[in-house]
Amino acid sequence: MKRRIWLVFAVILALGVTAHFMVRSAEDKVTADMLSRAGRFAIPADWKPADEIVRPERFMCISTNPCPSLSRRWDTGKELTDDDVAAIKSGLGFEMRADRPCARPSNAIGVTTICRSTGTDGEYTYMLNVTSPGLNDPQLVTLIIRPR
Repeated sequence: MKRRIWLVFAVILALGVTAHFMVRSAEDKVTADMLSRAGRFAIPADWKPADEIVRPERFMCISTNPCPSLSRRWDTGKELTDDDVAAIKSGLGFEMRADRPCARPSNAIGVTTICRSTGTDGEYTYMLNVTSPGLNDPQLVTLIIRPR
């Protein structure tokens, strides 16, 4: 009788471990797919990475922040033009619409989002924000990807 109990326990444990690794593998594939989509943006090599937050796919995603999601920020080292921003979005395969031309307003004081582009490929929503810390300061670009 004890042998049967141990055998049942061992089988349940083996099934649980197997299920855990199968779910984890599926989650990792979803996260890797999202990260590969971020790679479609033509970010110039001379931009310096400033920040990155990757929230991987999880079976139990208990948070106000969806999973998987990504936030990456770069210091561009310069002021961007509309052509610079268009070049970043040029090879995506879907449209990203800008809310206004990318130029710091003359009356802006302090840190200002100067333009924002949004789009979707059907599975994810993409936001590309260009921020100006101050007049004549190098701009920051933030890419945010979230599930649709």
